[in-house]
Amino acid sequence: MPRTLTRFLILSFLLASGAALAQNANEEAVQRVAQSHDPAMFLATGALYVKQEAVRANGGKALPPELDAEVERLIDAEVRDPAWFRETLAKVIAESFSAEEADTIATHFETPGGKLQRRTVELAVSEVLANIYTFTNKIDYQLAAASKREMDDLHKAAGPMRGTCNCPTPKEREEMQRVSNGAPLEGPADLSKYPEAVKFANSALGIKYMKTLTLQGISAMNSHFETAAKHARDLVAAGR
Repeated sequence: MPRTLTRFLILSFLLASGAALAQNANEEAVQRVAQSHDPAMFLATGALYVKQEAVRANGGKALPPELDAEVERLIDAEVRDPAWFRETLAKVIAESFSAEEADTIATHFETPGGKLQRRTVELAVSEVLANIYTFTNKIDYQLAAASKREMDDLHKAAGPMRGTCNCPTPKEREEMQRVSNGAPLEGPADLSKYPEAVKFANSALGIKYMKTLTLQGISAMNSHFETAAKHARDLVAAGR
């Protein structure tokens, strides 16, 4: 084999290997960010919306037991299973951030201040998501009785420490501390005590990440929930 051709083949192999390594590094960084987020609030919001869409398809009345069980199975598979959330979030992150940026975000979220900041981001973005549905009456508290499981799940996902209107009483906090075996309770925290959190919040990357989750992230979640809601309405229509 001519020496020139050999060199060409070696160079091509090295370039291909380098590209593959870079792609793997990018995918790993993206997955670290996506896997770091707690999907509970987002899944609970979507489940409540989908269940209430099924109730509205039933004329606003509670679903009969058999049909309710079918709708719950659909919600379990299409909304409560977090696999779609991780996949959707990873896609949004991969389209918006470089491997280096994703690695920086993932590494930050592993720090003490970063963990608290990640939770703050989740609460802020999930609140925007919930407001979209409540302000448009897609989540209707008049249908709470017919969607009790989903409403309860949303309250549990929000947690007793979310917001001043939902803080536990001293007795409730004492009970929480007892069942936590003495572990510190997650609650309101002053992020200014964490220099890395302050730096991230004021950085172009931190601002971009918050905007990305609020805009592209919520848009992608809405799209997924709408698909699940259509399946729920179709299921009710077929079962009535």
